Amino acid sequence: MGNLNLPIELLKQENMAIPDTNTFSLQDVVTEINPTTDDLVDCFADAVSGSFDPSYSGSKNNLLNFRNYGATPVLTLTLSGNNFVIDNATVSQGFQMKFTYISQTSTGTLATIKEGTNTVSIGGTKTVTTVGGPGQLWDANALLGNPFTVQGSYSGVATITVGIEITSADTDTFPTGQITSVQNFTLQ
Repeated sequence: MGNLNLPIELLKQENMAIPDTNTFSLQDVVTEINPTTDDLVDCFADAVSGSFDPSYSGSKNNLLNFRNYGATPVLTLTLSGNNFVIDNATVSQGFQMKFTYISQTSTGTLATIKEGTNTVSIGGTKTVTTVGGPGQLWDANALLGNPFTVQGSYSGVATITVGIEITSADTDTFPTGQITSVQNFTLQ
């Protein structure tokens, strides 16, 4: 019986996360990170920032900052044209999104931003709960019509900036920052 010629990628053992204990070693981190040189400084240099557990990441200057590294994927939130995408989701799950009215400029009279019948001031927020899965696209224009509506009685173009952030997720860890969506609305 002959040997199977499997691609190297199939033979490579998948690294496991650093345990959520304080008893792991530098060798455990080196095995997970596979740095250029087997030292702590290079482990930090070659590590993926989104793989650190925020509970332990600290100043990234101590071996214990790697505690639970790689255990839970951290969701990412990005804009792609008029869509935003939640990546790194492991399964379809519930998300809570917070939309914040950040700013507005206009070539004419400023638009009125509303949530339902209430006028929203700069800094106003709206929380939306939705369900989605890995790489699902959401139309930012449609969601801007959900948390906020834009109204104007004069002509011009209003440029509205809205911050979007994930504030909770059913399964995966979520980022603590926000992205902004800038949309132009023609007022009539």
